[in-house]
Amino acid sequence: MNRKAVSIVMASVLAASALAGCGSTGTGSTAAQSDSSAAAQSGSAAAATSAAASGAASEAASGDAAASGTSTAIDMNEDPYQVAIQVVTLPGVDYSTQEEEMEKAIDAITLPAINCTVDIQFVWISEVANTTSLAIAGNEKVDLVHVATVSPLSSMVGSDMLYDMNTDNLLQNRGQKLVELFGDLLQSGNVDGQQLAIPAKEFNVVAKGIGYNKAAADKAGVTLPETGTLDDLDTALHSLKDKNQDMMGWFGGEGTSNYLYWLQGYEGFGTNAAYGAVMDSSKELKVENIYATQDFMDYANRMYKWRQDGILQKDSTDKTSAQDYFNAQQLFCYPGDITPQLDALYKAQAVNNGFEYETMQMVSPKITNASVTEYMWGIASNSERPDKAMDFLNFAYSNADVANILMYGLKDTNYTFQDGSDKIIETNNTYTPAFLQIGDAQNMLIPSPAGEDFIQQWKDMTDKATVSPIVGYMFSDADYQTESAAITNVINQYLPTIENGSCESEDATKAYVDEFVKALQTAGIDDVIAGNQEQMDAYLAAQK
Repeated sequence: MNRKAVSIVMASVLAASALAGCGSTGTGSTAAQSDSSAAAQSGSAAAATSAAASGAASEAASGDAAASGTSTAIDMNEDPYQVAIQVVTLPGVDYSTQEEEMEKAIDAITLPAINCTVDIQFVWISEVANTTSLAIAGNEKVDLVHVATVSPLSSMVGSDMLYDMNTDNLLQNRGQKLVELFGDLLQSGNVDGQQLAIPAKEFNVVAKGIGYNKAAADKAGVTLPETGTLDDLDTALHSLKDKNQDMMGWFGGEGTSNYLYWLQGYEGFGTNAAYGAVMDSSKELKVENIYATQDFMDYANRMYKWRQDGILQKDSTDKTSAQDYFNAQQLFCYPGDITPQLDALYKAQAVNNGFEYETMQMVSPKITNASVTEYMWGIASNSERPDKAMDFLNFAYSNADVANILMYGLKDTNYTFQDGSDKIIETNNTYTPAFLQIGDAQNMLIPSPAGEDFIQQWKDMTDKATVSPIVGYMFSDADYQTESAAITNVINQYLPTIENGSCESEDATKAYVDEFVKALQTAGIDDVIAGNQEQMDAYLAAQK
């Protein structure tokens, strides 16, 4: 089987975390803040039986290749292959005690259906970028990898970590459910004719803003609008600070994510927009350096003021996740995506922790390249059997039971059915793979407090969404690997200080941002942005 060569891991991926003061040259970490991302996709239930599994196997094995290359037939007589799949979780959680039982439950379905078993590899969000890079470079066992969140496709293209699913028509012949389900959205994972990743979510509309502790807001007499602005958030946080001295208003943590992405919105390329960003694709398709904009300068100054006003209290040495502080009712709010699935998940978590969860939308619903590529699946370039990896992934979107086990764990161990329903489940907070997206939402379980209208909520939100004209575009960084490493190092060096408002004054903050921008320019960001613009213009011309 042809596969792409494994390259040397970029030095930036291995950068260690350190607190950087104004003017400091200390390096930062590539580990991302877990508070910014979504949890797993959910949907309605479909119970699988052994007969259904056998039927799936027969369907998959019928006939010869639909196109030249990889056969559509699954060899049921060869030794079963074990597919290693990454399941990304919050930092600090440990699901090892239930891993074996989950694998057994999945194997009982996949072995007779597609002749493979599964190896679930739980990995923390703060370590997934390094773990993936080291595993592929060291030729360790891994097949299906998390191409998402802190490891977006745009930052992995040039490192040769991903297998081209177009090789021997693998996707077309063995990923037929994926082709049917995602259709034109597959373009978002196609770079220079290579299908390096596929979308993980059936619904890709996303709004952005904050999730907050409504019980704390009510107690303090703080009111946030359903749809608001950064100024509305500022007013609320200052009011909360005046009335509740015990709860943090905001948390920057390790500071390795640019929170402006969720508070104001833009379409970024690369981790933390290392390859530039389109600020508003409905107005101008221009790639810019987000860190050189007035918006970012204003944001940096606001973080400094929040630090001075006691809203921001911790610093970048604090490795506790925002979710941990939030669930412990020590933090009022944090930024992130807003979707029906997340609303249900976070409301359930809040109830389990004794409070009520609500959101304030700050960026209207959109379908963008960023929302599609925020969660994707890739096949590791060192996979021993890309065909079996594709078999498993395709089957996970065809068989609700497999996806449900990965998403929600085991019945009676991690969840129970709501009285009178075979679709709605009550989770007990013992298994929450916060950064997993897998399965056909319309055939999966629905975690309460979502109800039977869950899928309709998704469809309604999709109908209201703005679709970006560059939803199918993906920047190839293959010619910019040196610049990529340097830019990433610079961002990791400067961003923690800015996110935590740690400079000594407003003037020092401005000088620090200016220094940051100059360091990015020295690292080559202008050349990368120019290359990105050129590729985007070519993409847009080809769409006409």
